[in-house]
Amino acid sequence: MKKTIILSLVLFPLAQAVASNCGDAQTQSAMNQCFSADYKEADKALNSTYQKTLKLTSGEQRNLLQSSQKKWISYRDADCKFQTYKSSDGSVSPMNTAICLQTKTEQRTKELESMLKCPEGDVSCPL
Repeated sequence: MKKTIILSLVLFPLAQAVASNCGDAQTQSAMNQCFSADYKEADKALNSTYQKTLKLTSGEQRNLLQSSQKKWISYRDADCKFQTYKSSDGSVSPMNTAICLQTKTEQRTKELESMLKCPEGDVSCPL
């Protein structure tokens, strides 16, 4: 049962990513490069959204956002290292890592984007 759950957690995002971006890659090396490029695009989008969010903060709130982003990056990297541990010695490792990094990065981008869309006066929203 555990193996089935873990396998589905790894393969489901992989299947989505292959279907959307890297379906034409025929070798592991090509897949590694493709998924790495997809992650880099997601990272660019995150950095853009983060900069927009940062511009709306100042003082202590800015410091808190910067601190939380640094801690989020550490969490993302550590969690992806954990989640891809079983493949860390194989040729599929770069692809698995890139998929994990991309997924988490896209989630963080959505989180920051939602902060940019807060209704005025909503005190539950940080911006």
